[in-house]
Amino acid sequence: MAVEKRVPLLHRTGLHLRAAGRFAETAGRFEADVTLTVKGRSVNGKSVLEILTLGAGPGVELVISADGEQETEAVESLARLVRDNFGED
Repeated sequence: MAVEKRVPLLHRTGLHLRAAGRFAETAGRFEADVTLTVKGRSVNGKSVLEILTLGAGPGVELVISADGEQETEAVESLARLVRDNFGED
């Protein structure tokens, strides 16, 4: 059963290239399918290019979901990354 968490995107420039790269890199560390959803549009959370197509700006709600062996760890780690502004600021 998939795990899901909703997290506000508070980074001042939104989900830009560096942030998307960190998200995809972190997602790739887990044995789980990761999906990122913004405003009803879902993409593969392990693909930088797909993440960038979301055009997620500051203030939007990100829905992070994962399904697989490490689903809980993946969602928790990715939610923490977003809350910590991708290690920036």
